[in-house]
Amino acid sequence: MRAAVLEAFGAPLAIRDVADPALGAGEVLVRTGASGICRTDLKIIDGAVPSVTPPLILGHELAGEVAALGPGVDSVDVGARVVVGLDVSCGVCGYCARGQLDHCDRLGRLGIEHDGSLAELVCVPATNLVDIPDAVSFAHGAAIPDAVASPYHAVIGRARVRPGQTVAVYGLGGLGLVAVQIAALAGARVIAIARTATRRSLAQSLGAKWSIDPSGGDVSVQIRDLTQGLGVHAFIDLVGIDGSVEQGVLSCRKGGCVVVVGYSVPELSAGMMTLVYNEVSIIGSRGSTRGELIEAAALVGDGRIVPVIGAEMPLADVNDGLNSLREGSIIGRAVVMFR
Repeated sequence: MRAAVLEAFGAPLAIRDVADPALGAGEVLVRTGASGICRTDLKIIDGAVPSVTPPLILGHELAGEVAALGPGVDSVDVGARVVVGLDVSCGVCGYCARGQLDHCDRLGRLGIEHDGSLAELVCVPATNLVDIPDAVSFAHGAAIPDAVASPYHAVIGRARVRPGQTVAVYGLGGLGLVAVQIAALAGARVIAIARTATRRSLAQSLGAKWSIDPSGGDVSVQIRDLTQGLGVHAFIDLVGIDGSVEQGVLSCRKGGCVVVVGYSVPELSAGMMTLVYNEVSIIGSRGSTRGELIEAAALVGDGRIVPVIGAEMPLADVNDGLNSLREGSIIGRAVVMFR
């Protein structure tokens, strides 16, 4: 089969033939329909994710059809249209025993510690599958495991956004444009933050009440101007750049929270006095639970959330797509199509 392989850090992915994966007990073989690519893939290529060991097939956003069943699998049929959770849990550690599979002590992830979805065939645990209806294209389906489920976890699972609250979403890429939709669907007033006018306009068409340009002045001042000086209940930081968490703390009302999803810099800083006096929480957010993945897939299946697909390309052009991501020229999710 053909696959995109990371053979060395800092080098383009090698598009070449590799052996078909072998099925084990409890596993299924998925024939890839589409695979999303994102800035995490750039971090992996750059050697910034320490758990990665080349050679590795990249890709952690998978939609396709079940092609074969391993021994003991009777929960799914060949031909089923599915998306695949990217977390591979051990099932036996203390976290897994409590049902916290996303906190597994021996957690592996597709395209990071395990061969991933930039391949014609992918072997995954049957328990990672979530059905999608025929109405959901493979391109939209490929966005669900990360670009939909991750912001769903951040907005609903971590920030616990409720009707009537005000939420800022900083960063309007593939995840941010979905985060805007999720927060608006939850009944919040959304402030969308990005430097690009096109991204801000798109966010407002997707449900944001306001949008602001961080290059137009202090983000927290702009946010307080929009909220009668109170600030936001939740600040979803999808950029993770120098100063973004501090701006989040300054943007929150008393008792608010900053949910950090992006991690472009290795350390964060925040004003301690504001953090303490205003009782602002800083919360990390990674991936999603299986339950949240199922809920996210249902929202896309019902048409209540629409992933923004900014580019589609064949596997042969994946390096061009990654370069465009690095340049910031793709608005929304970039998807590699296999059929």
